[in-house]
Amino acid sequence: MSNPAARLAGPRVLFLLGATVAAAILLWTYEMRLAGNVHGLSSIFFVLFACYDYPGAACALFILVAGLLGYRYFPGQGMVRWAGNHPFLIAVSTALVLALGTLFVYHNHPLAMDEYAAQFQSRAFAAGHLNGRFPVQLVDWLIPPGFQDYFLNVSRVTGGVAETYWPGFALLLTPFTWAGVPWLCNPVISALTLLVIHRLGLELFDNRESAGFVLLLTIASPVVFANGISYYSMPAHLLTNSVFALLLVRPTPRRAAAAGAVGSLALVLHNPVPHMLFALPWLVWVATRPGRTRLLAALVAGYLPLCVLLGLGWFVFSGHLLREGMEFDTAPSHRLRMMLEIFSLPDTSVLLARVIGIAKTWVWAVPGLITLAGVGAIRWRHDTLCRLFTASAFLTLFGYFFVPVDQGHGWGYRYFHSAWMALPLLATAALFRPTSGANARMPATLFEDGTTRSYVAACILLSLVIGVGFRAWQIQDFMTRDISQVPAYRGTEDQIVIIDGRFSFYGADLVQNDPWLRGKQIRMYSRGAAADEHMMARYYPEFHAIYADRYGTVWSKASAPNASPEK
Repeated sequence: MSNPAARLAGPRVLFLLGATVAAAILLWTYEMRLAGNVHGLSSIFFVLFACYDYPGAACALFILVAGLLGYRYFPGQGMVRWAGNHPFLIAVSTALVLALGTLFVYHNHPLAMDEYAAQFQSRAFAAGHLNGRFPVQLVDWLIPPGFQDYFLNVSRVTGGVAETYWPGFALLLTPFTWAGVPWLCNPVISALTLLVIHRLGLELFDNRESAGFVLLLTIASPVVFANGISYYSMPAHLLTNSVFALLLVRPTPRRAAAAGAVGSLALVLHNPVPHMLFALPWLVWVATRPGRTRLLAALVAGYLPLCVLLGLGWFVFSGHLLREGMEFDTAPSHRLRMMLEIFSLPDTSVLLARVIGIAKTWVWAVPGLITLAGVGAIRWRHDTLCRLFTASAFLTLFGYFFVPVDQGHGWGYRYFHSAWMALPLLATAALFRPTSGANARMPATLFEDGTTRSYVAACILLSLVIGVGFRAWQIQDFMTRDISQVPAYRGTEDQIVIIDGRFSFYGADLVQNDPWLRGKQIRMYSRGAAADEHMMARYYPEFHAIYADRYGTVWSKASAPNASPEK
């Protein structure tokens, strides 16, 4: 492509495709803001898309324009080559940035019940127990009834409490919780993921510049930052699936056994669906290779121990917890049937939620990443590893069409995050051709020249600074607003905070407690002023109401402050 016009064609085409998608999402979110939530989506899912992804799409459009105007002046490919040669330094730096982000952007606060359930369970594990224990009479105040046996399993007889989800991520979080630094867990997991994704890039392209693109497309995507500073299990899903794929790139019985062990951890991290959808193409591929019998036997041997111990074991333990002290038994077949009922044919609301999820994937990535990933998947379709990553991505994306809920809370499209590594790998495939084999003779495309790579590098740098920075500001703003929904009393004495969810946005999620109610503050969820007062008089007669505002009341043994409470 010696012709200057031909060299400019790649950036222009990539800009036009990316800008068209960004503008379409921008108009769509604007229309949804005007129309309101008329499609039956959960309130938080609607708000995060219509209100927060609206300026996010505008930010992506700005990055595409700024990149096109200024890519000649960016350090471009030199930056990419440096990244390809220094993955460890980048991973360590990323871990430090994400740790600071957890403390100061995320306020070290589990936002959603998915996050709190894992943190709660890790505290129980760190104390050497399988479950916490609440006073039976107070369970409906300490855990909002709609959350019982949905996020947290509760014994109505003994007060035993444990997370409903499988406990793999809680176990990963436990050593950090025990050391008093739970905010380090996901930053460390994210840093390890960068090293694995870099290695996958080397395996796929055998080129450090290509691996640098894979690495930078990952860290510059705001969704990786957002999940990395959270308490979600999504970063762990991404890491375990990435390691699983890396071990099977060149499968031997030993590597297959290790892949099975890692896969078993992925199955029990939270729920088994993310790994099942990702792993299925790889398992089919292994089953069609020479030596398939030994490889499959090694995989099964790797999967079996942890699946039995944590998968089946937690299923049995949860059943025991729910029925302990009861005169009747909870049939395991009934609980298993309830688990299987999560799959159903999608209705219009679910179809809309999944299309929104695809749009969210686009606006939470480096602008243009999805476009390049599609081109790379088509161009490298004869490469086995690219086919596998493409199949895993598609199966993960469309498998959730049969899960009849939208994701609720979550940054980006968290249902897809377990297969997210496929995007930077396939996008890089659009920029490079194979260096050996029959695929090396494939015809050149608009995106293979250095000019397009410079434009992509410019978008990466802009996304790293502006895209991630803007999303960090959004998340910090959202977290600040959420935390402010706790009654604004600032005393340091022992206190009970009763949250009134009538005037808050998902205020019930703020009812988060230690597994044994240790600490100076216990949070409860109001069941009405009269019921609250009766409960406090009966179980905490030495406490009295000292503060009230629109978000709830604070009870303490202390004298009432001078400031008059507002209601």
